Amino acid sequence: MAINIKELVAGTMLELVKRQTLESITIKDILEASKISRQTFYNHFQDKDDLIHYIYDHIIIPNFNEADAKLNFYGALLVAFENMKNHHTFMKQACIMEGQNCLKDHIFEHCRDFDLKWHQELYGDAPMPDELVFATIYHATASSSMTLSWILANMPVPCEEIALMIVKMRGLGMEELFAKGKTKGNPYAVD
Repeated sequence: MAINIKELVAGTMLELVKRQTLESITIKDILEASKISRQTFYNHFQDKDDLIHYIYDHIIIPNFNEADAKLNFYGALLVAFENMKNHHTFMKQACIMEGQNCLKDHIFEHCRDFDLKWHQELYGDAPMPDELVFATIYHATASSSMTLSWILANMPVPCEEIALMIVKMRGLGMEELFAKGKTKGNPYAVD
């Protein structure tokens, strides 16, 4: 069985952050702990920020990488919040880091881009109306901001509760906005 280098390196980073701050972890630390070469690391990641984004995209929010019309948004969001809680130290430290390619910016961009693609998938072949595009970007920005606040405040609200609050807010007005789309109704309805 082949070793998945990206998963190996991501797991190494998550283990290292339990013993030292994320900001202090160097590529050299990752190489020593994972027992891979510098070239192997750079064959898979551009830099430490790219690794942090990989962990977020593939370990923290694994269900939000493909815009699938059948996505159960609440269920996927709940998994994401539980993963954030399980990796709270990593998430909090990564969200505090500033600068170019920081996770905080990546979260906003990923959420906006995913939501726009998902809503378009639900809406169908016709371009989404401007009101739906605006609502999508608005809710993506608000959800990202609330998620960051939750992480930085040490997750005072249970995962189920914050996921449900976000889903309910995202659902406001969606039936009307999707009325002329391929998929009718509120895509955020909780079953």
